[in-house]
Amino acid sequence: MNISAVIVASGRIRLSPDEGKIPWDEPAFSQRMLENHLSQEHDWASRRLSVIEQQVAWIARQLPSGARILDLGCGPGFYTRLLAERGFSCTGVDFSPASIEWARQQAQAAGLKIDYVQQDVRTYRPQESFDFIMMTFGELNVFNAADATHLIGQCARWLTPGGKLLVEVHTFDEVKRQGMAPASWQRCPQGLFLADPHLLLTENDWDEETRTSSTLFWAIEETGRTTRFGNQMKAWRDEEYLSLLADAGLNVLQRPAGADWPVSETFADKLFALLAEKAHATANVSRNTHDIQGIN
Repeated sequence: MNISAVIVASGRIRLSPDEGKIPWDEPAFSQRMLENHLSQEHDWASRRLSVIEQQVAWIARQLPSGARILDLGCGPGFYTRLLAERGFSCTGVDFSPASIEWARQQAQAAGLKIDYVQQDVRTYRPQESFDFIMMTFGELNVFNAADATHLIGQCARWLTPGGKLLVEVHTFDEVKRQGMAPASWQRCPQGLFLADPHLLLTENDWDEETRTSSTLFWAIEETGRTTRFGNQMKAWRDEEYLSLLADAGLNVLQRPAGADWPVSETFADKLFALLAEKAHATANVSRNTHDIQGIN
C-alpha cells in the first residue's frame, strides 16, 4: 500500500475483519509493545509498578491463602509475579509472545512457579478451575458484544463456587470520547507500529448504532510506503456491565473506590473495576439491577 491510499480515503472508517484489533501476536510488534510495558515513564501500556502494587494489595485482601488465580491479558506478568510472591497459585494468558517469554524468564529467575500461556483469551480453555479471575486495563472493551458475553460466561464456568471475577472496564463516555477524537499525526523516529522512521496519522470514528469506536492508524514511511492498523472498542453503559455479569450467574459485590483500586492519574474517570462472585452451589443468583454508583 502506498500513500495514495491515504489521500483518496474518505468517509467513515471501515476496518476489515483482521483489523479490529492491533496485532499483539506479531513477534516484532510484540517486542516493541513489551518495551512500552516495561517503561516507567508512562502508563499507557502498563501502569507504573507503584500503582500495580496497590492494586495487588487490594486483590490479596479479597482472597483466601493459596487461592488459584487466572489473569486474562496478563502482559509481562506484573500482577501474577507479585501475587505469586504472596503465595497464590497463578496462571497468566496473553496473546503477545514477547510479553509471555519475558514473564516466564522473570518467574524462573525469581524461583516462582507461574503457568504462562501464549494464546488468545477467547480460545483459551483451562484444565482446572480458579478461585479468582481477573481482566484489567479495559481488556473487555476491545471485544465485540458477542465475544465479551461469551468470555464472561466462560469465566463464570471456570470459577469455583464462591469464586470471584474482577473486571476493569472503560466508562461509556471514555470509549465514545476516543471515537469522537479529531484526527492527528506525529513524527516517529521509531514507534510501536514500525521500527523505522515514519509519520503516524491517526483517525477515529464513533458508530452510535453499535456504540463502537474505531481507530485507524496509517504508518507512512519516507518512501511513501504505507501500512494501516486498526482497533475497535465497544462501549457499555454502567447498567449493561451489571447485566452482563448477572446473566452469567455472577453477583456484583462492589465497585472498589479509588483508594483501594487506583487507576492512575492518566485514567482517572476513564476506568473502573467491578468485583463479582459466583454463587455457591446452594445459593440462588438473582439478577443484580442496583445502580452501579450505589454498590459498596
